Amino acid sequence: MQRLSPGQRWVIGLGVFALVLLVVGLVAVGVGSANLHATCREDGFDTPCPGDPSGIIWGGVLAVIGLLHLGLTGFAGALVWTSTPAIAPRGPRPGRPEFQVFTTGELRDPSTQDAMFGRLFRTTEDVLPGWLVEDGVVRPGGPDDSVAGALLHLDAEWELAILDRKAGSDVRRVRVELASGATAWVFTPVV
Repeated sequence: MQRLSPGQRWVIGLGVFALVLLVVGLVAVGVGSANLHATCREDGFDTPCPGDPSGIIWGGVLAVIGLLHLGLTGFAGALVWTSTPAIAPRGPRPGRPEFQVFTTGELRDPSTQDAMFGRLFRTTEDVLPGWLVEDGVVRPGGPDDSVAGALLHLDAEWELAILDRKAGSDVRRVRVELASGATAWVFTPVV
C-alpha cells in the first residue's frame, strides 16, 4: 500500500476545508430560512415576526465560496496528485534494488528524514574504515582512521536524487565498503 506524499496530503486537507465551508453554508441557509418564518407570541397569540435574512445571505456566500474552493481544489489537486509520487511503504520491497547511504550527520535524525522524505528509513549502525571526519565532513583518511555512523536503507532512486540535490555541486557521491561488508554511498567534498 502506498503512503501519501506531502502534496497529496495538502490536496486532501484543502478538499476537506472546502467541504466544511459548503456544509456550514448550507446549514446557515437552512437556519436563515427557518428564521424567516418565525412566530412571536404576543398577548397569548402566535403572530408572524419579521425574519432576519442575514443567515441566508451569509450561508449563501459560504456555500458559493465552498463550491468555488472545491472546484479549484479538484482542478489543482488533479495536477498535484499526478505530479507528486506516492511514498513507498517502509522497508525494502522484494525484487527492487536497495540504495544505501552512509551518514554521520543530520540524516540519522528521524525528524530530518520525515521532513525531507515524508517517512523514516530503516537504519543500521556501521563503521566506515579508512575515512575520517574533518569539520563535519567525511573525507578519505589513513588505514588507521574510521568513522562511526549509520547506514540508511533507501529503496528508491528518487530518494537518492533528493540527497544529491541537497548535497550540492561541491560534494560528490562515492561508493564505499563498510566494516560490516555492506556497500553504500557516502557524500564527500570534490577534491
